[in-house]
Amino acid sequence: MNIRKKIIAVAIASALGMGVPSIAYADNTTASITGSLTVSGASASEYTATAKDPKTGLTRNIEIGTDGTFRFSKLPVGTYEVAISKGGIVVAKDTVSVSLGSNANATFDIKATSGPEVISIVGARINNVDLSNSDSGLVIDKGEIDLLPVARNFTSIALLAPGTVAGDSKFGQTASFGGSSAAENSCYINGLEVTNTSQGLGCGEVPFEFYREFQVKTGGYSAQFGRTTGGVINAVTKSGTNEWDFAATGRYIPKSLASEGQISRGNGGVGAIFRDTTNDEYNLWEYSVSAAGPIIEDKLFFYAIVNPRNVSNDFATQAGTRSQYAPDDQFIKRDSSGADNLFWGAKVDWNITDDHSLSFFGYSNRSDTNSDTYAYDAEQGKIGNYLGSSLRKRGGTAKSVTYNGNITDDLSLSVMYGKLETEYTTTPSNLECPTVSDSRQIPADQKITSCGPGGSVGVNVDENTQTRVDLQYVLGDHLLKAGYDKQERFTSHTSAPITGHSWTYSSLAPNAGIQGTNGNLYTNTTGQQLDYVQDRIFAGGGGFNSDLSAWYLEDSWQVTDNVMLTAGVRQDKFDNQGVTGLTFSSFKTDLAPRLGFTWDPVGDGESKIYGTAGRYYLPVPNNTNYRAASGISDSTTFYTFTGHDNTGAPTGLNPIAGANSTVVNSVPTPAIQETFQSEEAEPFSKDEYILGYQKQVTEEMVMSVRGIYREVGTALDDYCGPLASQATCTLVNPGSAGTWSLDNDGDAIADPGSRQTYSAEEIGLPKAENTYKAIQAEVNYTADNLRLNFIYTWSKSYGNFEGAVKSDIGQADPGVTQDFDFPALMDGAEGYQANDRRHVFKLFGTYNLTDDLSVGFNSTLSSGRPLSAFGQGYPNDDPSVYGSYGDTFYLYTNQCPDTNGNAQCDQSEKIYNRVERGTVGRTPWNFNLDLSLNYDFKISDIDMRATVNVYNVLDIQEIVSQNEHYEARNSEGTKNQYYGAAYDWQEPRYVEFGISGRF
Repeated sequence: MNIRKKIIAVAIASALGMGVPSIAYADNTTASITGSLTVSGASASEYTATAKDPKTGLTRNIEIGTDGTFRFSKLPVGTYEVAISKGGIVVAKDTVSVSLGSNANATFDIKATSGPEVISIVGARINNVDLSNSDSGLVIDKGEIDLLPVARNFTSIALLAPGTVAGDSKFGQTASFGGSSAAENSCYINGLEVTNTSQGLGCGEVPFEFYREFQVKTGGYSAQFGRTTGGVINAVTKSGTNEWDFAATGRYIPKSLASEGQISRGNGGVGAIFRDTTNDEYNLWEYSVSAAGPIIEDKLFFYAIVNPRNVSNDFATQAGTRSQYAPDDQFIKRDSSGADNLFWGAKVDWNITDDHSLSFFGYSNRSDTNSDTYAYDAEQGKIGNYLGSSLRKRGGTAKSVTYNGNITDDLSLSVMYGKLETEYTTTPSNLECPTVSDSRQIPADQKITSCGPGGSVGVNVDENTQTRVDLQYVLGDHLLKAGYDKQERFTSHTSAPITGHSWTYSSLAPNAGIQGTNGNLYTNTTGQQLDYVQDRIFAGGGGFNSDLSAWYLEDSWQVTDNVMLTAGVRQDKFDNQGVTGLTFSSFKTDLAPRLGFTWDPVGDGESKIYGTAGRYYLPVPNNTNYRAASGISDSTTFYTFTGHDNTGAPTGLNPIAGANSTVVNSVPTPAIQETFQSEEAEPFSKDEYILGYQKQVTEEMVMSVRGIYREVGTALDDYCGPLASQATCTLVNPGSAGTWSLDNDGDAIADPGSRQTYSAEEIGLPKAENTYKAIQAEVNYTADNLRLNFIYTWSKSYGNFEGAVKSDIGQADPGVTQDFDFPALMDGAEGYQANDRRHVFKLFGTYNLTDDLSVGFNSTLSSGRPLSAFGQGYPNDDPSVYGSYGDTFYLYTNQCPDTNGNAQCDQSEKIYNRVERGTVGRTPWNFNLDLSLNYDFKISDIDMRATVNVYNVLDIQEIVSQNEHYEARNSEGTKNQYYGAAYDWQEPRYVEFGISGRF
């Protein structure tokens, strides 16, 4: 079978869910073959079924029951020959493919004729609808990806699936599943979870040449999967076979063929440059060499790959951390090559017997990048003086061992142990120049800048040790499943600002105020605009860990040939410890149901109605440990100043409000559970309901439609109002009552007699709301030369918070965002969320021009995201309502009529405009078209392929994200000159060349 026929077979399986009305279940690394035998003139129990992978020699034999059914469980992904035998003579045979999430089927009708061993094959039936599977998502193999113009990363694969949209560009390359934030997904490679455990943003990855197949779960997944309220990206890598296989690939993205970027300006497009991508350049050259084959034929196999990468990435950026108010004024040149950017990976498979196997998997994707920073004049497009460099250490190592065994024909067992180590450390060379940001509304050449790139120093390393056990047992018409898994997540994270300070220059309008911890900190009564500077000192950290465990039970019951019911339950436990080793938050979830059904209403295997209902929980990420339980000191002091020195640091400092000029947001004392976690608090959860219909219209076409409803069951976030423990804030379920103690003196000991229960009305927070409603329609067409996938999703994502992170302000602090910190921040927060893309159209596929020449295409048309206008003040300065920070939905009009006649501007006299979330328009529609051309040829019996991918062929560069901060930093009444300016656009057109050879 040639590669295109294989692709067509997998495409049909993934689109239709090929299977039989018999119990089958696919886990995250293996799947099953189920089948049935109908014999006219004899008993099915006289026959034997055999499944064999001709590439590895793996062979399974099963006696067929009196009902004619048989099942091969825990099979590695691959193509199998299924044979029916009687008395050692094969009487029927079929070839089936086993894919991730898609069980295979071999169903035979045979007729016994005269003579003891003379049998006529009446036919082998293929049921095109998988009644054993009610998941929603996508399965796609590496061969098909190679023909499509798809960027080589997990996110690009996820974005092919229905219900997924690109996450905010400020979080890197991420995806939002079903309206969830981009930090709520999980990723697996060969059963090992490779998700970023600190923030949930991003995953460990391997070169695409290493992958064999991908599965994207967008909803309705089994109780086996947890710790995610978004989606699941699951992949398996290649393995060796009895055939020796050697391959070499090369990939080149030249910067010279990329289109020029865009610029955005402040003041409605006529002011100073805010973002400039016209000088950005990206150049990549990488190659891989792989070898695979038998160590012992039919028993022991290996696959190994080495992938050197040379990458240069130059781009403009801004100083400081408040990107909403800072224009591009620095230029960074990054380079990583040679031994500093070398991937290696290997997989060894040992078929101990046909029923027992071990797999060893490991890789290193470490990358050390040198990053040089220069001053940048965006107006002139010129790179200036060198400011300093830093060494960025990213990636790490992974290793796992997995056992799969069939204890009996009905009982199977899987055991996996693995460990993942990842580093995110950046070490700067310039330690003399502090971080400086100037957000005043003045010309760029008058702004105060640092003598270096600024930043912080410290280490950031994650470790994740994982163990899981899964059991499956067939009992009549029931497939019973049980499992337990455990993760020990350890993080070492420290941070301190360079020189010990981080300076931000701002301006305060007349009568504008700065809010402090205990109410109004300072009001500008000078009658004119006042320049001031704030010094935020954020320092501390250490080593801390999370212990996560879960168990699950699930029963898949084949009620009739046309109906399957699935009932499962899962319970998770999340324990987080700080630097002292003491638990500061601990949650045991309620029993989370996972229910599903499939029904073939006609009974011909060409249609099904299916539905799922389930609850999903998200653990407290290690980022919360870092922020709350590692001894972080976070304080901001406000000053007036007279000048600045040659490093950019202010001189002539004078505390703006005397002794009350400092706001303390956390003290260098690790949190304790009595003060940090409300006794009634439950972890973050979402409930999901899906109802769908799938129909085989013709042999080439399948259509489906599904409705999806998701809502937050419980939200967990930190509350920082005066009722909370002032050392670190307190985790609560917003809108509910809570009981906790206080640590207001910061000694990591609960204040005596401080334990108290507060009503929801006393706390003042609204109930957390987040709903996602969607209708998805799909058409999948697969013919000999043409394969098309069309997906349309209509959706609404509505509520008063996004989820784990905040896209609209770019805050990547899962679990401790500014949401719900104070009641004032939620006033006006209800509306359409940042990931609300009302209409999304996707069309991708391939067309074979000849046997050797094919084209691929991938296009997306999506409506824009809603926009808000964030302010820096609030009508009420009561500290129980409004705290010392946060973006509000109120804009100060600079009007303050003296209604009480005291010749002062009192807070109650200020006039504000309330601008609710998402009510000031949307970003433009985005359309993107990518094309590829693939040519297969031979050189000296070596199978070669040349590929050209052109991304964003039409070079459409519409805005994808823009500045929603209407008022300047901590400066109510002063408009941010960069409000409405674009942060980022669609990526400019670029070209990718690829060459591969296999022999």
